Amino acid sequence: MSLAEILDENLAHVLDGTGAEDPQGEPIEYWWNSLGQGSGSFVLVDSRWKLSGYDEGTVDVLVNASRTEIGRTIRAAILNVNAGDGSLLEERVAPLPAAISSTAIRASFPWRRDDQLSLPTGSDEQTMGKVAYGKTYVTCDGADIRLSFTVSKTELQHNEHGDAWVCGMAVQEHISRPSRSGPRHRGTVASIVPVFRDGEIDIGYRVPSVASLRGKRIAVVGLGALGSPAAVELARNGCTSLHLMDDDVVEPGNAIRWELGASSWGTKKQDALKRFIEREYPWTSVLAVPHRIGLPTGDRDRLNELLDSVDLVVDASAAPGVSYLLGDICRERGLSLISVFASPNLHGGAVVFHHPESGCPVCMAHANETPEGKPGHIPYPNGMNDESTLVQPPGCSELTFTGASFDLKELSLETVRMAVDVLSSPDEWTVSEVRTVNLHNVKRRMPPSWRIDPLERHPDCGCRS
Repeated sequence: MSLAEILDENLAHVLDGTGAEDPQGEPIEYWWNSLGQGSGSFVLVDSRWKLSGYDEGTVDVLVNASRTEIGRTIRAAILNVNAGDGSLLEERVAPLPAAISSTAIRASFPWRRDDQLSLPTGSDEQTMGKVAYGKTYVTCDGADIRLSFTVSKTELQHNEHGDAWVCGMAVQEHISRPSRSGPRHRGTVASIVPVFRDGEIDIGYRVPSVASLRGKRIAVVGLGALGSPAAVELARNGCTSLHLMDDDVVEPGNAIRWELGASSWGTKKQDALKRFIEREYPWTSVLAVPHRIGLPTGDRDRLNELLDSVDLVVDASAAPGVSYLLGDICRERGLSLISVFASPNLHGGAVVFHHPESGCPVCMAHANETPEGKPGHIPYPNGMNDESTLVQPPGCSELTFTGASFDLKELSLETVRMAVDVLSSPDEWTVSEVRTVNLHNVKRRMPPSWRIDPLERHPDCGCRS
């Protein structure tokens, strides 16, 4: 199309408000937030809050202020929204992120409604004058900080309206050498603090399919190259509680295919993941259970602690003996088990769902050994019996495989997909199932191709009784 054709076809629609409208809302806060983007600052609110019918009041805010290489950074969360008479209208129920630390200051700031608030236009002074008001301030890290909030009716989604939040900030930095009468200040600098939504409906809104993870507890045994990415993905997608078991330490060598980097070196894997997950995904709590299954001291107490009140168990130990033990315990408890492992040369691997009343890990071993063409036969993953590529790194007590994280993650991600599906539709998962992936055709790496087999109880397995 030429420019003339575009104008001829569309200009009248723009001027008259006619023509087809894109099926999306135009929230005013997006444009105000853009003025403060990139500063590292934010204020957290909840989309569930409804303030219609109220014109002004105060908000109780937890504020964490600091100087960074990009300037003054404010990270805050509104805890309560109060009406003008002091009555409570709304309150925060979401957990606080680590960025708003325990050293943050609680303060009260004003809010007011302006349903005629327009897009930010004009000079900086005119723009800030619309939303930066009030005299209440808090002193943080060598500065007096005033926050003020404007609530405006806006289109949040197509033809659906709600409240937009705009936060104005005014900062007066203290001069390092105070006068006898008190701290001296530089001139006031006004800016916008982006408002982010992190309520229950906001987290996960973009991915409704993972809603089944909310309220769920999942145990993960083995936090190596398969278990650590699976644990982080489960947390990222809203799992309420993770119970993690391992007893290994993150070293520079094994970090090349582990989920976290150099900051975790020298740390127990379960502890490093607990700190990372609870810092980055505050809606997920983590129980770290340090234990190496098979120690002479026994496993019962630690496994009872690990499996208490869980909805699903993930076995990423890649150790057959551990899988057999977990299979027995899960069957006794009526728990579903997902096992994940890779072949030594990483030419393939498998993700296996074990229903407590269907095929167990020992049934899987029988199925692998059943002659091809016979009922119940399930082939080993490609390269499963090839240990020629195993190596022993300097300082390591065992041989290890040489696979890369970008291949192993294919198995970790399928583990998470299966967990989401099992928890979403448990009635549809009544028969154990083996998902085997092929990653290599002997000569070169190839795109993942999956095979799916049902895993019934094997007649030679003791689980039938």
